[in-house]
Amino acid sequence: MTDICDRGTGLVTQNLFKEEKLNQKEFIQKSDEILNNMGTEELRDCLHNIARKTHESKREEFFQMLYDSLRQNVQKESDKKLQYKKTIPDDVVNDRLTSFKEVFAKIEDGELAVSARGYEDYSNGYFVSDWTWEYEDNVGIGRTIENAVKFAYDCVNDCRYEEALSVFELIMDTQIFADDEDGGDFFELSLEEMVEEELAEVNLKVLALNVLYSEYQLQPPDKRASELYSYFVYPYFNDIHIEDIFPIGREELKDTDVFLQSWIDFLMQQNGETAARLLREGIMYHKGVDGLAEIARQGYREHPSVYLAALSEYEKVHDYEKMKEIGKEALERLDRDLKICGEVALKIAQASSCVNDREFMKKCWYEAFYSNSTIPNYLRLFVDKEVTEEYKDLAEKRVEKLSISDNHNFQYLSETAKNSISKKEYQCLKFFSGQFIQIKNWCVEQKNPLGWSGSFIELGMDLMLLRLYVGNHLRIACKEIAARVANRIGFSESKNLVFMKDNSVFEVEVVAQKGGEIFWDVFCLWRVNYAIAAEDVKLHVEWLESVIDKRIDGIVGGKYRNKYGDVALLAAALGEVRESLDLKAGKRIVINRYLEKYPRHTAFRSALKGYAD
Repeated sequence: MTDICDRGTGLVTQNLFKEEKLNQKEFIQKSDEILNNMGTEELRDCLHNIARKTHESKREEFFQMLYDSLRQNVQKESDKKLQYKKTIPDDVVNDRLTSFKEVFAKIEDGELAVSARGYEDYSNGYFVSDWTWEYEDNVGIGRTIENAVKFAYDCVNDCRYEEALSVFELIMDTQIFADDEDGGDFFELSLEEMVEEELAEVNLKVLALNVLYSEYQLQPPDKRASELYSYFVYPYFNDIHIEDIFPIGREELKDTDVFLQSWIDFLMQQNGETAARLLREGIMYHKGVDGLAEIARQGYREHPSVYLAALSEYEKVHDYEKMKEIGKEALERLDRDLKICGEVALKIAQASSCVNDREFMKKCWYEAFYSNSTIPNYLRLFVDKEVTEEYKDLAEKRVEKLSISDNHNFQYLSETAKNSISKKEYQCLKFFSGQFIQIKNWCVEQKNPLGWSGSFIELGMDLMLLRLYVGNHLRIACKEIAARVANRIGFSESKNLVFMKDNSVFEVEVVAQKGGEIFWDVFCLWRVNYAIAAEDVKLHVEWLESVIDKRIDGIVGGKYRNKYGDVALLAAALGEVRESLDLKAGKRIVINRYLEKYPRHTAFRSALKGYAD
């Protein structure tokens, strides 16, 4: 290595190992750079050391690599087209291929099937059951699949890509029948299900990479992108990265730069999250971070996530000025109603903070809520007095215009999802807009003290208890209520929570407990903007007390023991609220009242006493 440095390459041995993780392309380029500066003896020493460190399981592969390289050099000298030596006789390949086709035809026709028996599984509790199947493969279908996979790999290694793909198609597309021994019916199992049920031992990722590699070798350049992409309908291709196919096989893939450009061009025309992921990865691999920004300008309507990917890459190298520049451009071009604009806005806010542009940072906070109207994004507007004064009214007006959708969570999986919220999120935003009478009316719609699960009243009661609490330091029950609310409104799952509290610029994952604490800090800043008249406070507390009283009567009187802890928490929180409003010993009074009312309900009394302090 010292000789390399002396030749003026600028490479320092110790720095090679401090590089950021290289992708396959960068690794090859770096390796070629070093190899081109090595002499014959140095190359021999290098290969000798590789051989010395080669694991026993890889030695045959290493010998094959040496023989292939030797053969390649001989053929180059004779100007012959490079051909790798076949290791499996043609007649053996044809016989095995015919045999596998015959067996898989029987599997497809149901002549060969696995047996299945179903039963109710109560392992998660007596009242919770799941239908479970147990399988037996008495005819060896799993073994057939494993042998076929091994043969297909042998074909790939033998550069017989057409034969390999024929076998792969049999393995991937043949539906396996399962015979229900009790019901007498048949149902189908896919390859993935066979693997999940441990009926066949196959590494699906390795299989997928070999399929893509073989298809690449067979297809002409103008069809490679579309043919390779067609395989991503299979679930086990979901996590495949296109660069992972380049090290597969004996033959190095040719024209990869041409392919990658055609791959990017093709994906630009496709919709969906799979295409978006592959596009972002392909651009980053082929063109780097500047390429992400370049392609984002071309395809932002179909793939706005490329802008977000570019911002994330610039963030890794702390280029905040570039983040701000690209981010501003993204916000100007992208549809403001796209949820993803909210993420873009938060990235720009972080970058703006880093370059001391607090004014633009605050504007981005509002843009984050406008585009992605989550409760955390709304509450962020109340952590800074200037932001609150400028954007509070605008945010409240935005709430009134939001689209309410029952399947907004599913839509959010798409990079082109429009901003929408669930009905419960809308109700929460109305609460945080100060519409407390409306919150009470929604809660009143729940007439029965039982059956609260999934209804707004569960969350509405918690929110009102917190709003009526006076003081910044929560006691045990209300602290638990605050943590529960933070969890129910998705606050604890959000990033940027520390950013909301301490103006930290880095996204962080926050544990639920810390999220609850930050939520309460922000809640205290929020509530000063929405005062409640003293006479209304009294009415709200009386209403809460009557609802909680009926709830406790329904739960404890009906002996719903699994809910005792929940209603004990409500009682204790109500007591803490009353005490915070200057009712001396208010918590003890409330708890003692229920202890006297239910002298024989040991479990409920124990839950109540747990909140005494």
